[in-house]
Amino acid sequence: MSPDQDHRHADEAGAARHLTLTVGAPAAGGTFVARHEGRVVFVRGTAPGETVTARVLEDPSEAASARFWRAETVDVLEAGLDRVPTVWPEAGVDGVGGAEWAHIALPAQRRIATEVMQDLLRRAGVTSYPLEDVQVEPAPHDMDGLGWRTRVRFAVDEHGRVGMRGWRSHEVREVGDNPLAAQAIRDLGLGAWTAPPGTEAVDAVAPSAGPASVVLIGRELDPAGLEVPQAWGDADVSVRTARGLVPLRGDGTVRERVGERLFTVSATGFWQVHRRAAELLSEVVSDALRAPRGGSAWDLFGGVGLFAAVAADQVGPDGQVLTVEGNRRASVLAAENLQDLPQVSAATADVTDWVRARKGGVDCVVLDPPRSGAGVELIGLLTAKVRRRIVYVSCEPSTLARDLAAAERAGWSVVDVRAFDLFPHTHHIESVTVLEPGSTR
Repeated sequence: MSPDQDHRHADEAGAARHLTLTVGAPAAGGTFVARHEGRVVFVRGTAPGETVTARVLEDPSEAASARFWRAETVDVLEAGLDRVPTVWPEAGVDGVGGAEWAHIALPAQRRIATEVMQDLLRRAGVTSYPLEDVQVEPAPHDMDGLGWRTRVRFAVDEHGRVGMRGWRSHEVREVGDNPLAAQAIRDLGLGAWTAPPGTEAVDAVAPSAGPASVVLIGRELDPAGLEVPQAWGDADVSVRTARGLVPLRGDGTVRERVGERLFTVSATGFWQVHRRAAELLSEVVSDALRAPRGGSAWDLFGGVGLFAAVAADQVGPDGQVLTVEGNRRASVLAAENLQDLPQVSAATADVTDWVRARKGGVDCVVLDPPRSGAGVELIGLLTAKVRRRIVYVSCEPSTLARDLAAAERAGWSVVDVRAFDLFPHTHHIESVTVLEPGSTR
């Protein structure tokens, strides 16, 4: 391409910042696919079959050479059948990220999520399970998809204003009523509060047992003299600086109840976000794991011991459960949470390194990796060491698909997949997949 041609294309890209597009299939990540003069455009804020005006987000100087563009809907010219009034106006155009399907009816959200998950599994080459049987289910008693989020991280701008960042943006924007958050978090009124100097983010938690928790995060924050707003009521309050977590009220942890068991979790640590997720996933994992009485099980990426408790109940007092977690604080809490179960041992280690170093095998494994997934190496190690079953809890279907394909190449089969809408009004999907050794189709 000559310099003149390159300049002309750049000018055309700059002039075409607003496009009229008709969108089609969903894409991973919560967007929908459209095409403009042969180029793929991933569009946020729309729905299947709609015609919209969308603003291209690529820098004009880079748009001409980009393989695809990203765009945000600014006007709906022809609405689709799935569109409903948004449940969160502040998540719309130039709004906060994290609720990209707030304008789509809940049944349609689950249909779209099902299409995305099936497509990812198909593209990865998963063949041992009928993909038409993979269907995204609602969480129990989740009628409107609101008030489910028990953990919210708020961003803070240079003026101390508390909000959330926009989609693919560093700008902090107002959250409004924040309808996806649990009521205890909304009651804190963080959107109307001005954070003290040095605050970079605020974590708010609404645990199932005990008061809410607020953690102010900033490398240079000074906990001394921090005034706790009256609106925070009896919430526990901590400050996390470069030197660690400093509890101001409470001990820097929260309590979560699942059945009859209480789990202590760091106020900034990992726990399932949906208010019913820990209970639901424990039940599904319990049905799926089938660890033999007196047998052995590994709980990998085990956090504070949620699934280790399930495995311990199955193997009984004469069995053995090893729970492995890379975060030392979570691993210590797992040991404390399960100290009444002598068959459970907790280790702090990189999971792949730990499994690679194990000499013997194990009957069953449950793993709940981060969004990056287990990884092909770990899947290869597990398919060589596990005798009966692997239960894979996933929050990211693209990495799950990659890992399931690796398991099939090692001679294992997918025998069950349950997918759940534990993040309503977003594109995220939680799933539980069961793998067994045996020939694939």
